[in-house]
Amino acid sequence: MHFIEILSAALGLLGTVLLATRSPCAGWGFVAYLVSNIGWLVFSFNLGHMGLFWQQIGFLIMSLWGIWTWLISPALRRRSAVARQPAGGRQ
Repeated sequence: MHFIEILSAALGLLGTVLLATRSPCAGWGFVAYLVSNIGWLVFSFNLGHMGLFWQQIGFLIMSLWGIWTWLISPALRRRSAVARQPAGGRQ
């Protein structure tokens, strides 16, 4: 359980650093948050900390939303834009 606690805390901090930098990799902060949320869910459930557990459920939903907003939706838009280009390349 100690390993899960430390890993979850570290990934939460990593997610914050990635978002704070506003770099092209910033969206990956939500992936770090997601893994952190899962760790905190395991940790809190096993120790009976239900307030923390339900908080992490909310954070997990926000992490999924962030992954959609920052990573998946832009990738789908890029793919769609490439598919709409004429066969001869850029014009």
